[in-house]
Amino acid sequence: MNPAWGHVAGVVTVLLMLLFIGIWVWVWQAGHKQKYDALARLPMADSEDRE
Repeated sequence: MNPAWGHVAGVVTVLLMLLFIGIWVWVWQAGHKQKYDALARLPMADSEDRE
């Protein structure tokens, strides 16, 4: 196997790790708290549409 594949795999791993950390930081920002609280209460809300 070509030794360059090890470098490619390492770069891809680092990029995916940075992407994961970036999404994790974005999700845990304080500005999303109200939206997440509303979504958490959604399954327990009464709905007139249910039969």
